[in-house]
Amino acid sequence: MKVLISIYPITDPAHPDFLNRGHLMAVKKAAGRNAEVVVVTDVDKAAADIADTDILACFPYTVPPLKNAKRLKWIHAFSAGVDKILTPETKRLPVLISNSSGIHATPIAEHLIGFMLIFTRHFHQTFRNQLRRRWKPDDTITELRGKTVLVVGLGDIGAETARLAHAFGARIIAIARTGRVKPKFVDEFATTRSLDVLLPEADFVAICLPYTKETHNLFDMSKFKEMKRTAILMNIGRGGSVNERDLIRALRQKLIGGAALDVAETEPLPRNSPLWNMENVIITPHHSGWSEKYMDRAIELFCRNLQAFLKGERLPTRVNKNLGY
Repeated sequence: MKVLISIYPITDPAHPDFLNRGHLMAVKKAAGRNAEVVVVTDVDKAAADIADTDILACFPYTVPPLKNAKRLKWIHAFSAGVDKILTPETKRLPVLISNSSGIHATPIAEHLIGFMLIFTRHFHQTFRNQLRRRWKPDDTITELRGKTVLVVGLGDIGAETARLAHAFGARIIAIARTGRVKPKFVDEFATTRSLDVLLPEADFVAICLPYTKETHNLFDMSKFKEMKRTAILMNIGRGGSVNERDLIRALRQKLIGGAALDVAETEPLPRNSPLWNMENVIITPHHSGWSEKYMDRAIELFCRNLQAFLKGERLPTRVNKNLGY
């Protein structure tokens, strides 16, 4: 059995995606003595190696061409999103697909709490005043306690965000595609059919959704018109879940209070995007999931999936090809 790990050519040990010797040894141990584990950082090398590969572990942007992958049985993504991997080709191939769902919960939830604190404590305005050397106390700052946070997508990230926001004293309402047992830290829980009903209640809307046909441009002008004029939209899922043109219009027309975006429809966000210069918009460059612990968690999860695969058991983070996550 051959396990091919296709990764970025990263040599900085401090980078979140750096694969160290300990990670490689953990994979080899999980794979067993009869397995060959090969690491490649070059696309051409990966394309050549894929022909006799049984298991491919990769980032979405390091997937080699699969036309010669005659032995491939399973693709594992070192990311939660698999929209770049789940192509018509891979949907047709008789291969399993799994992701790294769950490893991002801590850093992304903390990122979202940071977004909320920026807007309640008006840090974004204070930072701008600091750059201008302007001492200007703000008597309009507020607090997260008592605010209503709507979590759209109660997966691992959404649930951790809800838990942390609840600890701050916020009221938590959450929705998911299907019903599930309501966590103690969620005050109200509903399915996606109730989104339009719950939107008017929220001070913060956290989009924690995968990108699928169903979530494409889910948040458009009709949704923004349902929100409070003071509400903050936060997106850490995928840029395609938000109609960016409508968002810009909604911000300009002051239909909503602001936005905090870690993702964009086009990445990097084009330099001419009006979002860059809006004072009520916070932009981070799709790094909310990064942490020095990223690959530690990613490899540990891959090894758990690998052990399940070798035992013929269901992969812990197997992706439903039809749902897209």
